[in-house]
Amino acid sequence: MVYNFSNFLELNEEIILEKFLDQYTSYVNTYDEYKRNILFNYYKEILYKLNGEFKINEVLDIFEKIAQYKISLNVPYVLMTSDVNTLKNILISFIRKDNINSSIIDLLDFFNDVNNKVANVYLKDYIFSLISINSIRFKSLSNIIDKNHINHYEAHLLWLNNLVECIKNKNLSNFPELDAGRCEFGIWIKNEAKEIIQDDVQYEVINFLHNNLHKIAKNIMDHFNKKESHILLTYLEKCEYISLCIGTELALIDTMIINKQILKDNLTNAINRQGLVNIFTNQYELSLATNNSFILAMCDLDYFKNINDTYGHVAGDKILKLFVDTVKKHIRNSDVIIRYGGEEFTIILPSIKKAKGFEVLENIRKSFEDAVLEFEGDTIKSTVSIGLIEILPIDSFKSRYLDEFIMLADQKLYLAKDNGRNRVESN
Repeated sequence: MVYNFSNFLELNEEIILEKFLDQYTSYVNTYDEYKRNILFNYYKEILYKLNGEFKINEVLDIFEKIAQYKISLNVPYVLMTSDVNTLKNILISFIRKDNINSSIIDLLDFFNDVNNKVANVYLKDYIFSLISINSIRFKSLSNIIDKNHINHYEAHLLWLNNLVECIKNKNLSNFPELDAGRCEFGIWIKNEAKEIIQDDVQYEVINFLHNNLHKIAKNIMDHFNKKESHILLTYLEKCEYISLCIGTELALIDTMIINKQILKDNLTNAINRQGLVNIFTNQYELSLATNNSFILAMCDLDYFKNINDTYGHVAGDKILKLFVDTVKKHIRNSDVIIRYGGEEFTIILPSIKKAKGFEVLENIRKSFEDAVLEFEGDTIKSTVSIGLIEILPIDSFKSRYLDEFIMLADQKLYLAKDNGRNRVESN
């Protein structure tokens, strides 16, 4: 199709470009000069073409290059469309008043094609990325040592992959099951899951998420053969997000089951250190599969030797038990406290961001500082120093990772000691 906006637009490339860049510069200036110039030159080329007769594909090709370049810079789709709409609104403001109605229709039709082209570029990239990352998630799930119910998440990842492949190939023939009650996960959630998931709220959350996932898949089918890449992109992003939420819930259930099965330290009832390797390996792979960060913290009771020397080892043992009991008051059933050795403990908090993890550990620190042990007429108090790191897995687990992450958490623990003890330090 051929357009000629110069018939109704009072085009002054320099003024329009200046006006566009004025609204655009605050964002683009986060790039270096080389990247800014690349983007500026693309938009200059577009305005040059708009200032006369042009074939739409000529301009769409430039917008495709911009979209691909912005993807390489990790610019989200919503910001890319914001740029396009900014340019559209500026051009509308330059339409001659005597020809405004028909001109706006032409301009809007043109920008509808532009937006769809941009959305299509982002959709293709997202599909490619999703297929790639799902292959990593499948590998992570296959590497999990103790599988319980996470295999049902694996089944729905396969369902999601089939959905992605249908969109990629523009073929409805292998569209995944749309009925939430008939897919493998739906059958499980309606039957066995009711016995396994003891928390009614958690069960309803998982069921709600799963039903929503299938509703969105139906919406995708409804828009499948329409020229609406932006809608498909939005729905597909929601599908991935909900799928990850389901995986997170199942991972928490599996973690609780694993924690109950592992041997406990006789003195404190914390998990025995021998269980650390399996727990950490499982947690790492689950986090990679569900795109969740988790917290690893090293804790050391301050001046613990003084308690043993002053009040005796029995009192010291009771302080260790008091610390574990204090921790358990502030953590979830899926969280883990492990006696690492002596007066040192490891805490693992699954599916949590650093800010929230810091808050949990800070509450533990304060609560333990306030705790009192009455022992043979003496009032004994202690404090704890904690080193925290947030772990967001990016590749499959390797055996050296545990030692590396323990060392990083230890470094934060030493920093807490150096900074006066009785504090939490994080990466």
